[in-house]
Amino acid sequence: MRLRSLFAMIAVLFLVAAMAGRAQDTRQVTEPKIPAACATLDAVLAARHGVLSAADERKLDTARIQKAIDGCAESGTAGGGAVMLRAHGRRNVFLTGPLQLRSGVTLVIDKNTVLVASRDPRLYDVTPGTCGIVAEQRHGCKPLIFADGAENSGIMGEGSIDGRGGDTLLGQSDTWWDLAHEAKVKDLSQSVFALIVLRRVKNFTMYDITLRNSPNFHVSVNQSDGFTAWGVKIMTPKTARNTDGIDPGSSTNVTIAHCFIHTGDDDVCLKPSAAGPVSNMSVVHNHFYTGHGMSIGSGTYGGVDHLLVDDLTIDGADNGLRIKSDRSRGGLVHQVVYRNVCIRNVANPLMFTPLYTTFSGDRLPIYKDIALENVHVLTPGAYTFYGLDADHKLEIRLDNVFADDQQHSLFYDKDALITVGPHLGNLEPRGDDVAITQTPDAQPGVPLDCSARFLPFPADKTAPEMAGEIPPEDPTLYVAADGTGDFYSIQRALDMAKPGAVLSVSPGTYREVLTVNEPNITIRSANPDASKTVVVNDRSAGQNGGTLHSATVNVTGDDFFAENITFENDFNRTHPQLPQGSQALALLVTGDRAVFHNVRLLGNQDTVYAGSKNCAPDGQKCIAARQYFSDCYIAGNVDFIFGDGKAVFDHCEIHSTPHDGGYITAQAKHYPNEDSGFVIANSKLTADSGVTGQVWLGRPWRPYATVIYLRTWMDDKIAPAGWREWHPGETHSLDTAYYAEFDSTGPGAHHDERDPHTHFLTPQDAAQFEPKVFLRGADNWDPTVLPVPPAQ
Repeated sequence: MRLRSLFAMIAVLFLVAAMAGRAQDTRQVTEPKIPAACATLDAVLAARHGVLSAADERKLDTARIQKAIDGCAESGTAGGGAVMLRAHGRRNVFLTGPLQLRSGVTLVIDKNTVLVASRDPRLYDVTPGTCGIVAEQRHGCKPLIFADGAENSGIMGEGSIDGRGGDTLLGQSDTWWDLAHEAKVKDLSQSVFALIVLRRVKNFTMYDITLRNSPNFHVSVNQSDGFTAWGVKIMTPKTARNTDGIDPGSSTNVTIAHCFIHTGDDDVCLKPSAAGPVSNMSVVHNHFYTGHGMSIGSGTYGGVDHLLVDDLTIDGADNGLRIKSDRSRGGLVHQVVYRNVCIRNVANPLMFTPLYTTFSGDRLPIYKDIALENVHVLTPGAYTFYGLDADHKLEIRLDNVFADDQQHSLFYDKDALITVGPHLGNLEPRGDDVAITQTPDAQPGVPLDCSARFLPFPADKTAPEMAGEIPPEDPTLYVAADGTGDFYSIQRALDMAKPGAVLSVSPGTYREVLTVNEPNITIRSANPDASKTVVVNDRSAGQNGGTLHSATVNVTGDDFFAENITFENDFNRTHPQLPQGSQALALLVTGDRAVFHNVRLLGNQDTVYAGSKNCAPDGQKCIAARQYFSDCYIAGNVDFIFGDGKAVFDHCEIHSTPHDGGYITAQAKHYPNEDSGFVIANSKLTADSGVTGQVWLGRPWRPYATVIYLRTWMDDKIAPAGWREWHPGETHSLDTAYYAEFDSTGPGAHHDERDPHTHFLTPQDAAQFEPKVFLRGADNWDPTVLPVPPAQ
């Protein structure tokens, strides 16, 4: 076989003793051999340029292949028999729907031959009409190849199996991969088939075969004892969603060796469940390319133990070595060794996190006795070393671990116990609650030489490929609290975002603090119900060094856009609201041309700071940043819209929360010629029934405070005088402030009872405060033209 000559690895043994009792497969695994043929089938179809004719698309080989498999199983050929699929001249295609393997039978796809999945979704239905759709719930599809309880079976050969994920489904306009992407964008589930599913098998072998273009994962192995993948090549575009390479779940004695994996999701992923652990597994002498790297999780409930990963290269993947889980599906992951690993061009080279989602539960993910030995990361990326909490720390050893270009890398480290040695590398996490100790015999190490380890993906001249469309790159950064997106944390996505990035955030609760420094960033949810997607934290002025350090969301970059989302500070959920120290911002924005559409901003005191970053405190001229809030809901009670920005709140509901009275605005225009002020237009001022006392339209935080209400309906809680001095009897800023109204309505309008400093505008006067006019600026910005979501 070609791989024999390529690796010169005939009769190579993997022995437990050879690894000094470390984690690995307990079997003696040698290079497999193809068994003698029990039945041979010749191809009758040809695919010119990888395309079957419309007539041939209905000529299924399923029945004759299944008949041969069943016949070989019944014949009981000694040592197991092979069903050989081979080319016949130019006819080299076998077209099939779902097949089931039997004990003792190996399916062999000979060189220059391809087993092709039918594009008819009805063949894969579990129940009628359930495959090939996108819906709220995944209905499931039959896999292309299935084995349940089979012993001493396998899939081998120098040919290929092509799932045609990029080809259009019969009777539909979408490809399998289109459905997967649609489900991602809409936060729904796709029902598409997997290529190979193995359950309760024993001593199943995959050898030398090429797998291409699965609509879903390529190989899933569950509740099995003895699985070998040797010399398997998996080639699927990196843009094909959920196309894991090989996923062992709740199985023991697993070896993945000499494989080349290029895919759109986890290259290899261990997925233990309540059915049991993944244990005694060897991943040796492999090369990974695009994908999500060498992963464990996110379900680790059954546990992982005795895993050896040795001699691995990862080049161009999103992740390198990764363990991921959460409180809803965690378990013990221990006795894991990663050895002789080279990583380059990987965004997250090392990620160990039990906080992969925000799900709650009592299935705690515990990571201990994890060892990295001779690991070299050649390019910058993000490093995550998280424990669950102070009582359940990550326990990991770094032995000769080197990371180049750390000055351009990011580090997320907390609740970790890290041992370094006996060979000292240069990678040392440096976050909160991270304890680092050296082994007693520690000495300087030498970086692993990776110069000759990275290999190009091998050319598959004997493994034909069918035609299909490669999904285009989607520049959107998808965030999902349940771990189904590109990121589980919005801030992690922001850390990777470049100017112009769009973050699509799935519904869920994200308890984190966001900082947006780059310009032209968009954060939006596809769900129009803003209450379904919540970013929340509980910082406060008293605990975090001042009011402007308490915000849940901080936007300093220009041209920011947020839509269909909630920004909340829930400090008062666990703390009483006191006169001092309880200021707790949901949003601080100082970027210019910021737009918030259908955004809920929730807090109590100081909910929204709309400010400027361009003001010189010693100058008389200050150019304020401009912000536009449209169709928003803003809740608070004391000075809950404040700052020195130039902001318009258009068609918003501004709601006063329970408190003894309150103040809606505290505008902070410092100087008479400062370009600053708030306009509240076409809006509603409402109040909770728990509000006692009067709610004021505003009070001047600075002497030239400017606030204008246009066509706004006002609740009866609004104080008849409307405006109040900052400190009555002490300050006299109402004399210099500019407070105005035009066409106020509702029981709180009180035109005849307003403070005498109030300006009542004519239509001509009011025109200058219309949103398009007030925020226009020298650049002719029109904030009412909202960005169009990118086409999907």
